[in-house]
Amino acid sequence: MPPQVEEIKLTTADAGKARLHPSTFLEQWGSEFLAVAGVWVLLVCSAILVYFLCHLPAPPNLAGLTAEQAKDALSVYKQLVDQWRDSLVSIFDLLVTKTSLPIVTLLIGYLFAKKTS
Repeated sequence: MPPQVEEIKLTTADAGKARLHPSTFLEQWGSEFLAVAGVWVLLVCSAILVYFLCHLPAPPNLAGLTAEQAKDALSVYKQLVDQWRDSLVSIFDLLVTKTSLPIVTLLIGYLFAKKTS
């Protein structure tokens, strides 16, 4: 004998109120954690970007330099900017990519792939 299925009719006014099952404590906590983690990643990225733009080394003054000296000064400046950028990329990689993203993807996988009976 096949299981009986009860038909539920919803209007558009009831659509926002409909719940299939109550959320468990872990689902509620996971959703809140994901929201906090998203805000944290956004704040870290913004802080790194602002810090990078505020502390970016100033370009060299090329007035009164010969062509060879200007070329050397620009080469040193480019190396300095590259080192500065690489250090900030490694900070971002450590804080976001290697720390929070694995935890967030684990929770997203649990919350959205959880089978309900």
